[in-house]
Amino acid sequence: MKPIHLLTLAVALTVTGLARGAELRTSAQVIAPATTKPAETVCHSRTEVKVALGAEHEAVAKQLLLDKVDFNKKMVVVIRSGAGNAFGVQLSLLKVVRAEEGQSATIHWQYKPYFGGAAPPDEPGNPTFAAIVDRIDGPVKFQRSNWRYPSGLPLPPSAPPSRPGIPREK
Repeated sequence: MKPIHLLTLAVALTVTGLARGAELRTSAQVIAPATTKPAETVCHSRTEVKVALGAEHEAVAKQLLLDKVDFNKKMVVVIRSGAGNAFGVQLSLLKVVRAEEGQSATIHWQYKPYFGGAAPPDEPGNPTFAAIVDRIDGPVKFQRSNWRYPSGLPLPPSAPPSRPGIPREK
């Protein structure tokens, strides 16, 4: 391969990498140490996002690049699970189902607890999830689902047999 071709390939890969790094992230998860109450809300403006996130606003704003979000077309969904120990907890947005008329929607989200290894270290806090979705001006309902360990699969080797309460699919 000629040196000029290698240079062209390197430039093309670098430009592609830079373009990917500039894309907006659509979701972020942070730990809210001050708030223990669960919450499910939609925010149609930067002010509403700031109120909903409180002290975690700066961390989420940096991750999601909120200053570049067009709130005329998008909105931010904020979900707090209310968990007391945040170690290993994962929140995720499964889907947004719009009603046929398009003015209302149901947001389906999932709570996945820590299930492997010895007892988790105590990391007090409230997992908080924020996601950017297409704007919905009508009423929004939330539907939580709890993650279940797949049935038929053995528990991970790090999960001690004495650990109770690992949810299983039926």
